[in-house]
Amino acid sequence: MEDLAGYTIAVLSERRRHDLATLLEATSARTVNVQAVRSVAQPVAEAVAVATRDSVTRQVHEVIVSSGVGLRAWLRVVQETGHLDTLIDRLTHARLLVRDGHAADTLRDLGLSQIWATASATTEDLFRYLLAQPMIGRRVVAQIESEPHREYCEALRRNGAAVVEVITNRFLPPLRTDVLRRLCGVIVRRQVDAVALTGVTATENMLRQAEADGVLGEVLNALTADIVPACLGYLAAEPLRAFGLSPYVANSPALPDLVKVLANQLPGRSLQLDMQGHRVQIRSQAMVIGRQVIPVQPGPISVLRALARRPGRVLSPAEIRAAAPSWADVDDHAVEMAVSRLRRAFDDTPLDGVDLIQTVMKRGYRLAA
Repeated sequence: MEDLAGYTIAVLSERRRHDLATLLEATSARTVNVQAVRSVAQPVAEAVAVATRDSVTRQVHEVIVSSGVGLRAWLRVVQETGHLDTLIDRLTHARLLVRDGHAADTLRDLGLSQIWATASATTEDLFRYLLAQPMIGRRVVAQIESEPHREYCEALRRNGAAVVEVITNRFLPPLRTDVLRRLCGVIVRRQVDAVALTGVTATENMLRQAEADGVLGEVLNALTADIVPACLGYLAAEPLRAFGLSPYVANSPALPDLVKVLANQLPGRSLQLDMQGHRVQIRSQAMVIGRQVIPVQPGPISVLRALARRPGRVLSPAEIRAAAPSWADVDDHAVEMAVSRLRRAFDDTPLDGVDLIQTVMKRGYRLAA
């Protein structure tokens, strides 16, 4: 796996800390966890009833059950709508794939006995089991309660299956809007190298907050030019595609595949240049010289990024400010201080003592070509 040291990746999900962050940190990346979705175990009865009617109209080949709690919530709605006997009949002739023993016990209480489970007790393994088989013409009913599960349903459709989603959770915006507001600010200031989106609601909530704060255009520009948008599946990518972006999508909704996407795409998107025989990569909160990762504060890294885009050219403080989206209100002294800190960042590196950031009197600064 590619070493992602020096990269900072925002992970948007239903959790305060997602398993994706653990996988990324194993590659030496730094992560920013954003709980962009509030998942509530409270199904929308009308939507569940519609999905149930769709389920019982024709033969069902496969059934995936994500949890005993979700299954019981589904059955309560079915009983209220009078379709319980019909649903049980359909389930009798289907292959029943359940995540754990609690879900299996609920099915046994209905008189069903042909039940399959995985040793790992994960819904993702059930989906991967089906994706490894020919699915053309197969009809799948999936009781799901997570946004990534919806991505697996979409993957099954793309493999030729007809899939009915029985969603037993609601996916809502977070209770506190400042979480997404801070994220949008971080994106606009280019303080992350990538945004990893694990579900469609996470993407929608991010864009909705950016629009509410009046920074939607700036967020989209950042995701187009400087920050890698990477999606767990096609559903998470759709809201971005609606704005003309081309986000990267994992080959499957498995988290290791999303890590591979980031590992493949991030190095090619980094600003890179040769300085005195050394390869320097500029990342959101660090620069990398050879294999040495040097953390750099936001102000100095913004100056370095502006100068590195035009090596050898003198940029005035006003031009440097214009190149940094978050510097609209700073003065020339702030630029001067950032330049001073940037020079100190090269101490104890292979470029220590080299006059890289040069001052041109009364004109500005340049990066030695």
